[in-house]
Amino acid sequence: MSVLFFDCERERFLPVKKILIAFLSILFCMAASISAQKKIEVLLKFSMQDGLMRIVLETDETFVNRAKITTSASQIKIGFPEPFHLSSEKTLPFEIVPADQSLEINLKEKSEIKFFRLSAPARLVFDIQKKETAAEKIPGKQPGKKLEQPAEKHAVQIVSKVFVIDAGHGGYDFGITSGNISEKEISLNLAKDLGAALSRQGRKVFFIRKVDQYATLADRITLVNQKSPDVFISIHSSLSRNFVIYGPKFEEQGLNDVLDTYSLSSKQKKFTWKSKALANSIEKAIKDEFKSEVIRREMPLPILNSVGAAAVLIEYPSPKFIAYDQQTRSKLINAIINGIAAYGQ
Repeated sequence: MSVLFFDCERERFLPVKKILIAFLSILFCMAASISAQKKIEVLLKFSMQDGLMRIVLETDETFVNRAKITTSASQIKIGFPEPFHLSSEKTLPFEIVPADQSLEINLKEKSEIKFFRLSAPARLVFDIQKKETAAEKIPGKQPGKKLEQPAEKHAVQIVSKVFVIDAGHGGYDFGITSGNISEKEISLNLAKDLGAALSRQGRKVFFIRKVDQYATLADRITLVNQKSPDVFISIHSSLSRNFVIYGPKFEEQGLNDVLDTYSLSSKQKKFTWKSKALANSIEKAIKDEFKSEVIRREMPLPILNSVGAAAVLIEYPSPKFIAYDQQTRSKLINAIINGIAAYGQ
Protein backbone atom coordinates (compact mmCIF):
# COMPACT_ATOMS: atom_id res chain seq x y z
CA MET A 1 0.00 0.00 0.00
CA SER A 2 1.63 3.27 -1.08
CA VAL A 3 1.54 6.50 0.93
CA LEU A 4 -0.02 9.49 -0.79
CA PHE A 5 0.53 13.21 -0.28
CA PHE A 6 -2.34 15.65 -0.77
CA ASP A 7 -1.68 18.88 -2.66
CA CYS A 8 -4.43 21.32 -1.59
CA GLU A 9 -3.87 23.73 -4.46
CA ARG A 10 -3.95 21.24 -7.31
CA GLU A 11 -6.33 18.82 -5.61
CA ARG A 12 -4.35 15.76 -6.57
CA PHE A 13 -2.20 13.15 -4.86
CA LEU A 14 1.55 12.87 -5.41
CA PRO A 15 3.78 10.02 -4.27
CA VAL A 16 6.04 11.01 -1.35
CA LYS A 17 8.99 9.33 -3.10
CA LYS A 18 8.91 11.84 -5.96
CA ILE A 19 8.82 14.76 -3.55
CA LEU A 20 11.78 13.38 -1.63
CA ILE A 21 13.79 12.92 -4.83
CA ALA A 22 13.06 16.49 -5.92
CA PHE A 23 13.96 17.80 -2.48
CA LEU A 24 17.25 15.87 -2.41
CA SER A 25 18.11 17.10 -5.91
CA ILE A 26 17.68 20.69 -4.79
CA LEU A 27 19.85 20.06 -1.73
CA PHE A 28 22.55 18.47 -3.91
CA CYS A 29 22.59 21.44 -6.27
CA MET A 30 22.77 23.88 -3.38
CA ALA A 31 25.64 21.94 -1.79
CA ALA A 32 27.54 21.86 -5.09
CA SER A 33 27.01 25.60 -5.52
CA ILE A 34 28.19 26.34 -1.97
CA SER A 35 31.20 24.07 -2.43
CA ALA A 36 32.16 25.88 -5.62
CA GLN A 37 31.87 29.22 -3.85
CA LYS A 38 34.17 28.07 -1.05
CA LYS A 39 37.26 27.95 -3.25
CA ILE A 40 39.81 30.37 -1.83
CA GLU A 41 41.27 32.93 -4.23
CA VAL A 42 45.07 32.86 -4.63
CA LEU A 43 46.66 35.77 -6.52
CA LEU A 44 50.15 35.14 -7.95
CA LYS A 45 52.41 38.13 -8.68
CA PHE A 46 56.09 38.40 -9.52
CA SER A 47 58.75 41.07 -9.95
CA MET A 48 62.42 41.28 -10.99
CA GLN A 49 65.04 43.63 -9.54
CA ASP A 50 68.85 43.47 -9.64
CA GLY A 51 68.86 39.78 -10.53
CA LEU A 52 66.44 38.89 -7.72
CA MET A 53 63.06 37.45 -8.69
CA ARG A 54 60.25 37.68 -6.16
CA ILE A 55 57.10 35.55 -6.36
CA VAL A 56 54.20 36.58 -4.14
CA LEU A 57 51.05 34.55 -3.44
CA GLU A 58 48.36 36.69 -1.82
CA THR A 59 45.56 34.67 -0.26
CA ASP A 60 43.57 33.97 2.88
CA GLU A 61 45.50 34.13 6.18
CA THR A 62 44.55 30.53 6.99
CA PHE A 63 46.02 29.40 3.66
CA VAL A 64 49.26 31.29 4.36
CA ASN A 65 49.67 29.85 7.85
CA ARG A 66 48.73 26.25 6.94
CA ALA A 67 50.45 25.98 3.56
CA LYS A 68 53.07 23.21 3.35
CA ILE A 69 56.08 24.36 1.34
CA THR A 70 58.99 22.37 -0.03
CA THR A 71 61.71 23.75 -2.29
CA SER A 72 64.53 22.40 -4.40
CA ALA A 73 67.06 24.15 -6.61
CA SER A 74 64.57 24.56 -9.45
CA GLN A 75 61.12 23.91 -8.00
CA ILE A 76 58.69 25.19 -5.36
CA LYS A 77 55.85 22.95 -4.16
CA ILE A 78 52.98 24.42 -2.14
CA GLY A 79 50.26 22.31 -0.54
CA PHE A 80 47.12 24.22 0.48
CA PRO A 81 44.60 22.97 3.08
CA GLU A 82 41.62 23.27 0.69
CA PRO A 83 40.87 23.63 -3.02
CA PHE A 84 41.72 27.06 -4.44
CA HIS A 85 41.37 29.24 -7.50
CA LEU A 86 44.59 30.68 -8.93
CA SER A 87 44.82 34.04 -10.71
CA SER A 88 48.03 35.21 -12.36
CA GLU A 89 49.48 37.07 -15.30
CA LYS A 90 49.38 35.17 -18.57
CA THR A 91 53.09 35.51 -19.30
CA LEU A 92 55.41 34.27 -16.55
CA PRO A 93 59.18 33.55 -16.63
CA PHE A 94 58.51 30.18 -14.97
CA GLU A 95 56.04 27.29 -15.27
CA ILE A 96 53.10 26.90 -12.90
CA VAL A 97 51.24 23.59 -12.46
CA PRO A 98 48.11 24.04 -10.32
CA ALA A 99 46.19 21.04 -8.98
CA ASP A 100 43.16 20.71 -6.69
CA GLN A 101 45.00 21.56 -3.46
CA SER A 102 48.58 22.09 -4.60
CA LEU A 103 50.70 24.34 -6.78
CA GLU A 104 54.07 23.62 -8.41
CA ILE A 105 56.34 26.39 -9.64
CA ASN A 106 59.09 25.14 -11.96
CA LEU A 107 62.03 27.49 -12.48
CA LYS A 108 64.13 27.63 -15.63
CA GLU A 109 67.46 27.73 -13.76
CA LYS A 110 68.86 26.40 -10.51
CA SER A 111 68.47 29.06 -7.86
CA GLU A 112 68.71 29.85 -4.18
CA ILE A 113 65.19 30.14 -2.76
CA LYS A 114 64.06 31.80 0.47
CA PHE A 115 60.46 32.10 1.53
CA PHE A 116 58.55 34.15 4.11
CA ARG A 117 55.03 34.08 5.55
CA LEU A 118 53.92 37.71 5.87
CA SER A 119 50.78 39.47 7.02
CA ALA A 120 48.85 42.66 6.21
CA PRO A 121 48.09 41.46 3.58
CA ALA A 122 48.50 37.72 4.16
CA ARG A 123 50.95 36.34 1.61
CA LEU A 124 53.69 33.84 0.85
CA VAL A 125 56.82 35.50 -0.52
CA PHE A 126 59.57 33.64 -2.38
CA ASP A 127 62.86 35.40 -3.11
CA ILE A 128 64.76 33.62 -5.87
CA GLN A 129 68.40 34.31 -6.70
CA LYS A 130 70.08 32.57 -9.61
CA LYS A 131 73.04 30.45 -8.48
CA GLU A 132 76.35 31.83 -9.72
CA THR A 133 78.47 29.70 -11.99
CA ALA A 134 82.19 29.37 -11.36
CA ALA A 135 82.91 31.85 -14.15
CA GLU A 136 80.55 34.42 -12.65
CA LYS A 137 82.38 34.26 -9.33
CA ILE A 138 85.74 35.17 -10.84
CA PRO A 139 86.62 38.85 -10.26
CA GLY A 140 86.48 40.78 -13.49
CA LYS A 141 83.86 38.48 -15.04
CA GLN A 142 80.95 40.54 -13.72
CA PRO A 143 80.25 43.51 -16.01
CA GLY A 144 80.04 46.76 -14.12
CA LYS A 145 81.10 45.18 -10.82
CA LYS A 146 83.66 47.37 -9.05
CA LEU A 147 86.27 45.64 -6.95
CA GLU A 148 86.67 48.55 -4.58
CA GLN A 149 87.32 48.01 -0.91
CA PRO A 150 87.65 51.59 0.30
CA ALA A 151 86.26 50.73 3.74
CA GLU A 152 89.58 49.00 4.52
CA LYS A 153 91.97 51.55 3.07
CA HIS A 154 93.29 52.45 6.53
CA ALA A 155 93.54 48.79 7.62
CA VAL A 156 91.61 49.55 10.82
CA GLN A 157 91.09 46.77 13.34
CA ILE A 158 87.56 45.96 14.48
CA VAL A 159 87.42 44.61 18.04
CA SER A 160 83.68 43.88 18.35
CA LYS A 161 82.77 40.45 17.00
CA VAL A 162 79.00 40.31 16.39
CA PHE A 163 76.95 42.97 14.59
CA VAL A 164 73.28 43.39 13.70
CA ILE A 165 72.53 45.92 10.94
CA ASP A 166 69.05 47.31 10.42
CA ALA A 167 68.21 48.79 7.01
CA GLY A 168 65.29 51.10 7.72
CA HIS A 169 61.86 50.69 6.14
CA GLY A 170 61.30 48.10 3.37
CA GLY A 171 58.47 46.52 1.38
CA TYR A 172 55.48 48.84 1.10
CA ASP A 173 57.18 51.24 3.55
CA PHE A 174 59.31 53.41 1.21
CA GLY A 175 60.53 55.95 3.77
CA ILE A 176 61.69 59.28 2.29
CA THR A 177 61.55 59.41 -1.50
CA SER A 178 63.12 61.67 -4.09
CA GLY A 179 62.00 61.04 -7.65
CA ASN A 180 62.38 57.31 -8.22
CA ILE A 181 64.90 56.95 -5.35
CA SER A 182 63.63 55.77 -1.97
CA GLU A 183 65.09 55.60 1.52
CA LYS A 184 64.41 51.88 1.77
CA GLU A 185 66.68 51.19 -1.25
CA ILE A 186 69.57 53.40 -0.16
CA SER A 187 69.45 52.08 3.40
CA LEU A 188 69.52 48.47 2.17
CA ASN A 189 72.50 49.16 -0.10
CA LEU A 190 74.39 50.85 2.74
CA ALA A 191 73.55 48.01 5.13
CA LYS A 192 74.88 45.45 2.67
CA ASP A 193 78.04 47.48 2.04
CA LEU A 194 78.67 47.85 5.77
CA GLY A 195 78.03 44.17 6.37
CA ALA A 196 80.44 43.19 3.59
CA ALA A 197 83.17 45.45 5.02
CA LEU A 198 82.75 43.93 8.49
CA SER A 199 82.63 40.37 7.13
CA ARG A 200 85.92 40.90 5.31
CA GLN A 201 87.48 41.46 8.73
CA GLY A 202 86.04 38.20 10.02
CA ARG A 203 83.21 39.78 11.97
CA LYS A 204 79.86 37.98 12.29
CA VAL A 205 77.09 40.05 10.71
CA PHE A 206 73.31 39.63 10.85
CA PHE A 207 70.79 41.72 8.91
CA ILE A 208 67.24 42.67 9.86
CA ARG A 209 66.48 42.41 6.16
CA LYS A 210 68.56 41.46 3.13
CA VAL A 211 65.90 42.18 0.52
CA ASP A 212 63.06 44.63 -0.07
CA GLN A 213 60.95 43.24 2.74
CA TYR A 214 58.81 44.90 5.40
CA ALA A 215 59.56 44.11 9.06
CA THR A 216 57.52 45.35 12.01
CA LEU A 217 59.12 47.13 14.94
CA ALA A 218 58.37 44.10 17.12
CA ASP A 219 60.10 41.79 14.59
CA ARG A 220 63.18 44.03 14.47
CA ILE A 221 63.48 44.18 18.25
CA THR A 222 63.02 40.42 18.62
CA LEU A 223 65.61 39.58 15.96
CA VAL A 224 68.25 41.93 17.38
CA ASN A 225 68.02 40.44 20.84
CA GLN A 226 67.97 36.88 19.52
CA LYS A 227 71.40 37.45 17.94
CA SER A 228 72.96 38.98 21.10
CA PRO A 229 75.22 41.41 19.18
CA ASP A 230 78.10 43.49 20.48
CA VAL A 231 77.00 46.38 18.25
CA PHE A 232 73.64 47.31 16.70
CA ILE A 233 73.40 49.92 13.94
CA SER A 234 70.16 51.14 12.36
CA ILE A 235 70.44 53.06 9.07
CA HIS A 236 67.91 55.67 7.90
CA SER A 237 67.69 58.92 5.95
CA SER A 238 67.28 62.33 7.53
CA LEU A 239 64.90 64.95 6.16
CA SER A 240 67.70 67.49 5.80
CA ARG A 241 71.16 67.75 4.23
CA ASN A 242 72.77 66.83 7.58
CA PHE A 243 74.01 63.62 9.13
CA VAL A 244 72.15 62.83 12.35
CA ILE A 245 73.17 60.27 14.98
CA TYR A 246 70.65 59.10 17.56
CA GLY A 247 71.51 57.51 20.87
CA PRO A 248 69.17 55.90 23.43
CA LYS A 249 67.56 57.92 26.19
CA PHE A 250 65.45 56.91 29.17
CA GLU A 251 62.78 59.18 30.56
CA GLU A 252 63.18 59.88 34.26
CA GLN A 253 59.44 60.01 34.82
CA GLY A 254 56.87 57.61 33.47
CA LEU A 255 57.32 54.49 31.42
CA ASN A 256 57.53 53.99 27.69
CA ASP A 257 54.40 52.05 26.70
CA VAL A 258 56.00 50.56 23.57
CA LEU A 259 59.01 49.19 25.46
CA ASP A 260 56.84 47.91 28.28
CA THR A 261 54.77 46.03 25.71
CA TYR A 262 57.86 44.09 24.68
CA SER A 263 59.13 43.79 28.31
CA LEU A 264 62.49 45.13 27.17
CA SER A 265 62.63 48.52 28.86
CA SER A 266 65.70 47.70 30.96
CA LYS A 267 67.91 45.99 28.35
CA GLN A 268 69.71 49.08 27.07
CA LYS A 269 70.28 50.70 30.47
CA LYS A 270 73.34 48.52 31.12
CA PHE A 271 74.84 49.55 27.76
CA THR A 272 74.00 53.25 27.58
CA TRP A 273 77.60 54.35 28.14
CA LYS A 274 78.76 52.02 25.36
CA SER A 275 76.12 53.41 23.02
CA LYS A 276 77.27 56.94 23.77
CA ALA A 277 80.91 56.01 23.15
CA LEU A 278 79.98 54.37 19.85
CA ALA A 279 77.97 57.44 18.77
CA ASN A 280 80.88 59.73 19.68
CA SER A 281 83.34 57.68 17.62
CA ILE A 282 81.10 57.46 14.55
CA GLU A 283 80.29 61.18 14.78
CA LYS A 284 83.98 62.10 14.74
CA ALA A 285 84.74 59.72 11.87
CA ILE A 286 81.91 61.15 9.72
CA LYS A 287 83.09 64.70 10.44
CA ASP A 288 86.62 63.78 9.39
CA GLU A 289 85.47 62.02 6.21
CA PHE A 290 82.84 64.52 4.98
CA LYS A 291 84.17 67.72 6.58
CA SER A 292 80.67 68.55 7.81
CA GLU A 293 78.82 68.88 11.08
CA VAL A 294 76.89 65.98 12.54
CA ILE A 295 73.73 66.54 14.56
CA ARG A 296 73.52 64.50 17.78
CA ARG A 297 70.23 63.57 19.41
CA GLU A 298 69.25 61.31 22.28
CA MET A 299 65.70 60.00 22.15
CA PRO A 300 63.75 57.13 23.74
CA LEU A 301 63.48 55.24 20.45
CA PRO A 302 62.17 51.68 21.02
CA ILE A 303 64.60 50.20 18.48
CA LEU A 304 67.52 51.56 20.53
CA ASN A 305 66.21 51.42 24.09
CA SER A 306 65.24 47.74 23.81
CA VAL A 307 68.63 46.45 22.57
CA GLY A 308 71.08 44.79 24.96
CA ALA A 309 74.19 46.10 23.16
CA ALA A 310 75.94 49.28 22.06
CA ALA A 311 73.31 50.80 19.76
CA VAL A 312 73.05 53.82 17.47
CA LEU A 313 70.76 55.01 14.71
CA ILE A 314 72.52 56.82 11.86
CA GLU A 315 70.64 59.12 9.50
CA TYR A 316 72.43 60.06 6.28
CA PRO A 317 71.50 63.28 4.40
CA SER A 318 68.30 63.09 2.38
CA PRO A 319 68.66 61.78 -1.21
CA LYS A 320 67.14 65.12 -2.23
CA PHE A 321 70.54 66.68 -1.50
CA ILE A 322 73.10 63.91 -2.13
CA ALA A 323 73.33 61.25 -4.86
CA TYR A 324 74.21 57.92 -3.25
CA ASP A 325 76.42 56.45 -5.92
CA GLN A 326 79.13 53.88 -5.19
CA GLN A 327 81.71 56.55 -4.33
CA THR A 328 79.48 58.32 -1.80
CA ARG A 329 78.38 55.06 -0.21
CA SER A 330 81.99 53.95 0.08
CA LYS A 331 82.96 57.18 1.86
CA LEU A 332 80.15 56.74 4.37
CA ILE A 333 80.95 53.07 5.00
CA ASN A 334 84.61 53.95 5.47
CA ALA A 335 83.64 56.57 8.07
CA ILE A 336 81.37 54.16 9.96
CA ILE A 337 84.06 51.45 9.95
CA ASN A 338 86.62 53.90 11.31
CA GLY A 339 84.15 54.99 13.98
CA ILE A 340 83.50 51.38 15.03
CA ALA A 341 87.25 50.71 15.17
CA ALA A 342 87.88 53.81 17.32
CA TYR A 343 85.05 52.78 19.65
CA GLY A 344 86.75 49.45 20.31
CA GLN A 345 90.12 50.98 21.23
